[in-house]
Order: sequence, then structure tokens, then C-alpha cells
Amino acid sequence: MSKKNSSTQNIELCLKFQTLPTFAQQLISYINYKTGAAAELILIVLLGIMAFACQDKFDIQLKHGKTFTSLYLLFLAKSGSRKSTVFRLLMEEIYRLEKELKDDFLLKEKVYEQKYASWEVELKEYKKQYSKAIRQKIDVTEALEALEECQRRKPVVPARKYLTKNDSTSEGLRKILAQGSPSLMLGSDEAGGLFDGNLFRNTPVLNSLWGEGKIADSRASRDSYDVYDARLTMLLTMQPGLFDGFLEKQGKKAKDSGLLARLLLIDMEQLPELCCIPDAGTWPDEPGIEEFFSILTRHLQDGMVRREKNEERICITFSPEAQVLWNSQSEYIQKKIKKGGELQHHDDFGARFMEHSSRIAAVMQMFITPDSRIITKDTFMSALKITQCFTNHVISKVESTREPRDDEKLLTYLEDNLVNNGSYEFRQNDIIKKGPYSLRRSERLMSALNKLEAEGVVQLFKRGGTNYVKFIKSKMEVRELAEKTNTPILQSGSLAISKLPIPE
Repeated sequence: MSKKNSSTQNIELCLKFQTLPTFAQQLISYINYKTGAAAELILIVLLGIMAFACQDKFDIQLKHGKTFTSLYLLFLAKSGSRKSTVFRLLMEEIYRLEKELKDDFLLKEKVYEQKYASWEVELKEYKKQYSKAIRQKIDVTEALEALEECQRRKPVVPARKYLTKNDSTSEGLRKILAQGSPSLMLGSDEAGGLFDGNLFRNTPVLNSLWGEGKIADSRASRDSYDVYDARLTMLLTMQPGLFDGFLEKQGKKAKDSGLLARLLLIDMEQLPELCCIPDAGTWPDEPGIEEFFSILTRHLQDGMVRREKNEERICITFSPEAQVLWNSQSEYIQKKIKKGGELQHHDDFGARFMEHSSRIAAVMQMFITPDSRIITKDTFMSALKITQCFTNHVISKVESTREPRDDEKLLTYLEDNLVNNGSYEFRQNDIIKKGPYSLRRSERLMSALNKLEAEGVVQLFKRGGTNYVKFIKSKMEVRELAEKTNTPILQSGSLAISKLPIPE
């Protein structure tokens, strides 16, 4: 069975409705009733909108410093999943606010044009007076001071403030963040083009915005843009095949750079079953959606006012009970990252797990209790479950598209060829002749064998001058192999074949 097919059987990829906070359950139930969209999609869009609303108003206090409430969210589904419908419904209030900002900008632009025209006339007059003073060699100092004073009064061009962008290059994103829109949502219900562009190839930009909020442009030109104290949330939906193509081309770079570990992802194609919404389609009334939009607007406007006043963001903290849970979960994740743990080969994802959970908990709490700054244990528990689901999805997606490592190829070969080999003992020369093509060189094969031996999967030994590989951690049990190879069971009860290591 392929990795992809195997992943679709993983129940851990499924979202559990009961683990969500009550307010999220109510909103998801209602939006599902109105649109027919899956709970997974609705949750992703809700989290993205809430994160954006909170990011310029709040930070989160962790043990080793503060972090952001921004999130990078990606939803993968084929056409017909109602991505655009849910997007438009929940983004409506943000678009309304953005239109107000645009209208305000257009008014300021008209005033600016009038002031500039008047100033330009005034400037010309002062330039004439200065030129005249130079020619006549009188009152030059006074004329120069008057000219310079006029130049200082040059009207300032108003900056257009954006809340959202649905497409951008790396340079374009830096420019908009640096020029009037330092808190932004990159939101698109058809994000395939974004992943084809240079934004997702320039991973340091996105990585810096996720965790530092600043970008220093190294170019010494008029078109360079230094970004400070910025916040970016990404809410992107696209078809799975397009993201697969991105991973095939850029997956290694995206993973090695840490970008993939910063993504929170749900891939509908990997789900063995959809999240079950109790009593779906029977919702009698609106469950506080207007209150949701009210809180959304309040947080967004508070963030803009805070920035205008140059005040500090409000710091969200954990309740004592939530902090105890945070500490115990952190220890649990650290064990999984270590050698032999489930996340040994995915320590980059594990390293971001607690921060993801903290961010999700914070944005949910600020909509559950918008006047409180304390994350409760229940909210944090929900956030842990959500993060676990997202992490399972991104790992599964990466695993389904990446090129297997040499040790993985060898492991698959040994498992697939057990019956033909007739034993758990393989000759090294046979593997070189018949094994995976990339391992038909002795030095590369030995590197993979040494890795598997260090992990206790195989044992290397020599018998009669021949080098052997003993496959001691095969999934196939001895009795099954004996039956498939017609190997007799001896009267003593032992088998003619064994997975036990050769005694040294």
C-alpha cells in the first residue's frame, strides 16, 4: 500500500466536532446549515479571520518570550467544496471595513491633490523670489529660508491602507506592509497562482513575518522596503493537485527552510471521513453570528487605533491550570521528537506544535471572552486537539509527495521481498544486484544499512565470508513467513526461520 493510500486510513486526520469550543460548534453548525460546507473548511476560515482580527491588538506570553496570534492556514479541496461561498460569507465584514478605508483614502487623496496644487504654485513663487534675490544680490538668506520653509510644508501623500490581498509577489508583499498596511491578511479562495509565484519560493520573507514581524531589505535602491513590527495571517484554499505540484518542485526547500512547519493544513482528499456535525441541516436560528462579527470589528478597529497611538499590544496569558497543561504537553512533544519517537523524522513540525497550539487557543479565547486576557484550560485543550489534526495533515501530505530516503527505500525492499528471499537473512550482494536502483552502489547501501542497524531494524553479520543483513524488525511474523514459504515447523516448536538477532 502506498503512503498516500495508507494516510487516507488514518483516523487521526479526522476533526472531532466535540473537541471544539461551544461557540465554534454553534457557528460551524449554522454556517454548515446555510452553505452545506464541511466543518473542516468552516473551521479553517473562522480561525484565519479571527487570527487576522487579533494580530495587531494582541500578543501571547509564553515561557521564553512573546509570540504572535497570526496563523498560516491552508485548506485543500477539489472544486465544489464551497470554498468561495464560505469565504465570501465570513469575509463580508472585513471587506466592508476595507471599503470604508478605501473611501476614506479617496477623500484624503482629493484633499491632498488640492493642497499639492496650491503648494506647487506657492513653491514656484518662492523659487522666483530666490532666483531674483540671487540676481540682484539682495536678501538671499531671507529668500532661501522662505523657500526651504515652503519645501518643508510639502503635503504628504496619503497611504492606501489595505486589510487583505489575494495575490502578491515577495516584493509586492514587502511594499504593502512597509507602506501603510503593516497588519495584513493574505487571503484567497483560489491560491494556486500564489504558489506558482516567487512568494513561496522566497521562504525567508514568510518565515520572518510569521515569527519576527520584520524584514530588512538588503537592496540599496529606491525600491527597497524595510518592514518593521508587521503582522501577516494567511488564509488560503486551493486544489490538492496544485499543492502537490508545489511540493514536488519546492517541497524540500520549503521543508528545510521551516516554511512547511509554519503551515496549518487540512487536505480533504486525505480524510477517511468528514467531521460529523450533530443535527446538521436542522439549525433553527442564528447562533450569535452577528455577535461574532461585532467582536471581529472591535478587535480590528482596536488594533488600528493601537498602532496609530503607538501603544503596546495587549498580552494574553494562560490560566494556572492551562499553564500546567501547556507544560505537560510540551514535555510529551519533546519525548516524541527524540530518537525513536513518533516525530523523530519530523522534529521541525514538533518544534512548532506548542506555539501553534498557543496561537489557536489565544484567538479562540479572544472571541469566547473578548474582555478577558486569560486562556482557560478548556480552550487550550481544544487548541491542542485542533493543532494535532492540522499537524497530522501536513506531515501526511509531505510524506505522500516526497522522495523516500535511502533507508526507507531499503526497508520497503526488505519487507516486499521477504517471501521471495525465503528468510529474514539477505545477502548484501543480492541487494546490490536486485535492490532499489539508488542503492546499487556499496557506499550508499552501507550508509542506509548503518542507519537501520543503529535504529535496531537490521543486524549486519558475516557467515562463511559472505556479508548478510538480518531483517529483525519486519512487520511479517515468523509463522506467516513460514506458511508462505512452506517452511516446516520443527517438532521442537521452533521455526526454521527466525527474526531473532544472530548471537555475537
